[in-house]
Amino acid sequence: MIRKAALLTLLTALLASPAGMAGTAAAVPAGRAAAAAAPADPLVVNEITPEVVRDAAAPVTISGTAVGAQGTSVRVVVRYAPNRPLTSRGEMAAYLSEQGYVPSNWSTRVQATPLDQAGKLPFRFTVTPQELGMSRPGVYPLAIEVTDAATGQRIAIERTFLTYAPKGEQIPKVKLALALPLVDRPHRADDATFMDDDLSASLASGRLAALLQTAQDTGDKVTWFVDPALLDDVRVLSSGARIVRGVRKEADPAAGQWLNGLRGALTGKPVVATPYADPDMTALVHHGLDKQAAASVQRGAALASEVLGREIHGTTAWPAGGRIDRDTLDELAISGVTSVLLSADALPVRAAAQDDPAAITPTPLTPDGAATLYSVADKPLTALLADPTLSEVLGGNVSAPGAALLARQRFLAETAMIAFEWQNGQPAQPGRSGQPNRTGQDGPDGSAKTPSPTVVAVPGSHLWTPDPAFVSGLLQAASSAPWLSMTSLDSVKPGRDGATRGDLAYTERDRQAELGRSHLATVRKLERKAEAVATVTAEHTDVFHAAILRLTSASWRGDAKRAASFAQRVKETIDQRITGVSVLDSPRSVAGSNGQVPVSVANNLDQDIEIRIRVTSGSKSRLAIDADDGTYVTQPTRVLAGRSQLVNVPVIVRGGGGEASISVQLLTDGDVEYGNAVRVVVRATGYTGIAVVIVGAALVIMLAAVVMRVLRRRSRRAFPFDGTTAGEGPPEDRPDAVPAERTQSP
Repeated sequence: MIRKAALLTLLTALLASPAGMAGTAAAVPAGRAAAAAAPADPLVVNEITPEVVRDAAAPVTISGTAVGAQGTSVRVVVRYAPNRPLTSRGEMAAYLSEQGYVPSNWSTRVQATPLDQAGKLPFRFTVTPQELGMSRPGVYPLAIEVTDAATGQRIAIERTFLTYAPKGEQIPKVKLALALPLVDRPHRADDATFMDDDLSASLASGRLAALLQTAQDTGDKVTWFVDPALLDDVRVLSSGARIVRGVRKEADPAAGQWLNGLRGALTGKPVVATPYADPDMTALVHHGLDKQAAASVQRGAALASEVLGREIHGTTAWPAGGRIDRDTLDELAISGVTSVLLSADALPVRAAAQDDPAAITPTPLTPDGAATLYSVADKPLTALLADPTLSEVLGGNVSAPGAALLARQRFLAETAMIAFEWQNGQPAQPGRSGQPNRTGQDGPDGSAKTPSPTVVAVPGSHLWTPDPAFVSGLLQAASSAPWLSMTSLDSVKPGRDGATRGDLAYTERDRQAELGRSHLATVRKLERKAEAVATVTAEHTDVFHAAILRLTSASWRGDAKRAASFAQRVKETIDQRITGVSVLDSPRSVAGSNGQVPVSVANNLDQDIEIRIRVTSGSKSRLAIDADDGTYVTQPTRVLAGRSQLVNVPVIVRGGGGEASISVQLLTDGDVEYGNAVRVVVRATGYTGIAVVIVGAALVIMLAAVVMRVLRRRSRRAFPFDGTTAGEGPPEDRPDAVPAERTQSP
């Protein structure tokens, strides 16, 4: 009863946790299941050596740990399929998901053994390929299962593969090209304002630190896609003071060290510049922001070359999600892009079916990793097609115990199956003479040479967080595999594998994942304002356009709130720059039936500007602009830094004058409105110039008379006694004074 109670507790815990469900149902690939497992995974496989079996008599070591309730007795079982290697990658996927066959043969390597006081049972055993029935080269299924010793019920299972490639076996070489992204979301809004301090933390010990370590560990065949906006952000972070949420912070020395380390790590390695800020290209094209799409491509390569100190090309585009449509392809081609890195399922293989010639049907052969695409540009583009399964394994989460091992076994088995497919199932291609001929070059004796396919693998997300140890181990295993040959991405060219591909697949779901309409509408408005500022003052042109391009980053997908905060900050900065040039709105006066109204423009910026002024009347019945169309527009006017410029506008006073208004709008040289219009009050008197002088003189005389009279009255109040002399006091104060007689009334 105690044992059954313990087993019930264990099974309940397993079924209640995602790890237990993954271990029981095996609904996801083995590497994914291990990665998603909780720390108390009931089964951890941490060793399978050798990873590739080359000798039928050499032992294979398998070790790991079974975890459960204390005192529970378990049995560790190895399941295998003798003399039955898997035949296709589709069969491999079915095996991992338990939708295909389950190997019926099994070997009990650990007898019924109770778990120790910690609830663990370490196991380690060896088995030879002969014992597992590996009679011919191929990829064999292998499962390690933990069962309850009393009931035989499965507690957990891990499915993986063993690849048997005997020495001396002629296996086609699969060319493997890996592309890794060095991309981050933007951290700056305008040129000097960082919206957070996350970049420093990431460079020191976070995702970007792991990317640098990975770049240092990889060889010269791995291609790196580097975002110039990230390089620029790090350079700004390292070079001087910055503002973070209104707080001034000094330069970060660690950022400079990271940037120098990256320059060294990428020396001699193939590097491609992404468009600046890794923009959402499809969203830009779909919302009419083609100009920004082209600018990001041009800016990206130039800036990456400047920061890294070597020539970096941006002719290969890697769009978000690995998918684009025809409109985006055309825009990229026009912008100078010559190749696009896509997911292979974005350009599906079409095999004609009897009932539907256009239907997409599975192919038993993994097609070559490159194809040709045609656009509106004169030259065709190369589509570099990343294998979805290999990309999933490469970019998967391998933080759980044992996950890295199972992912590496999966990667090796998948690439080996591709080689076996091409060895055994390569369809013949017609030669020039019409005779069958295999793809590839002929051997020295004129016989057909075994074809050499190319596969491409990339992480599924540009914001990939690598495990440097896993990537390094995977590359080491791939380099030693007898069927793999590492190559750079730029060496991948379209082959003649006989696969007929359909058009680019871009679904409604892909459109829904793009940056939203409202966000891009904000970007469009800010772009118009930035162009206006660019015409008036060239100093800040580059900064504002870079800030706007950062708002188009594909990293804002699904992060609308943060994107809006960045856009608001950019808007405030542009508006602040615009309001540095203003119209003085103090009231003005004009005399006579016609005259001029002075309009003042103040330049509070730190540099000279070129501006035009448009003036229209807001009260045409009283005041009209003396121009053919009733609107006065000046030629470009230069206003010095920190100064004001006065412009006289000719007007006509109607209806005897009175208070009127004019609207003053600043314009760029291209007649684009700069800031908001300003209303200026004008007081029109209706008097001629001479009348104004006369009236003014009369007013002066009247004012003088009034002043003199007031002064006279004040003098009388101050000195009320007769006979006083200026400078003397009253009579009674003088020594010789005689009191005056008072006059009495009768």
